[in-house]
Amino acid sequence: MKKIFLFIIGFALVTSCRDKGEDDPVTPAQDQLRMTVQPTFGVDDLVLDQTYTTDEGYNVQFTDLKCYMTDIRNGSSILCSSALFDYREKGTTFFTKVGKPANYSSLEAYLGVPSDRNHGDPTALSTSDPLYITNANDMHWGWNPGYIFIKVEAKVDTIADGIDNFDHLVVFHVGGDTYLRNLSFPSFTWNAAGTNLYSCPLKLDMKKFLNNGTESIDLKFEYSSHTAPGQEAISTKVIDHFNGAISLY
Repeated sequence: MKKIFLFIIGFALVTSCRDKGEDDPVTPAQDQLRMTVQPTFGVDDLVLDQTYTTDEGYNVQFTDLKCYMTDIRNGSSILCSSALFDYREKGTTFFTKVGKPANYSSLEAYLGVPSDRNHGDPTALSTSDPLYITNANDMHWGWNPGYIFIKVEAKVDTIADGIDNFDHLVVFHVGGDTYLRNLSFPSFTWNAAGTNLYSCPLKLDMKKFLNNGTESIDLKFEYSSHTAPGQEAISTKVIDHFNGAISLY
């Protein structure tokens, strides 16, 4: 009788465990889409503080590259509402979001921050938002003027005498509603990069930034913009060249 009782108890436990396992739904892993930005100088990957030569023959060392992109989307479907690229602090990392590759086979974005958020309260945002005040850090001028959309800083040796003297500073800080630009990638391919992970790199070609084939930025004479009054021409040139230097890698 004791053996029969133990058998019944054991059978009930096994059945209970099997039923529980069969009833518990298995949540499938969600696809994630990762975007990176690789700065280059022509065909070479760009390294901060390393020397490159401009078309004018100047030696240049880029020291800081940053930019905001917002409303990265396919039609009305937003993949990422805001992302901050900071090459020195984060390397090529841009963002990783949940999404299916088939839903984002083309992408559009703003280079910069639309007016409503540009003039909103940066302390009222989620602390995980790249636009939140402490995340923005030096990419925000203050509540009223809003965000810096792109930041390019460099040191230049403008005298080709064989002596390194990087004493000519380049500072381009461009922001403001007038300088918001559109980015468009009509054919976008996500590559498998791991289990449920898909990636696609962008390229930021700083050689093309300096010379887009139509006009050049001569760093000896065009080296500063804080988007102040009177700097409209250089600010427009810088944001347009930066926008044109971004492409699929």
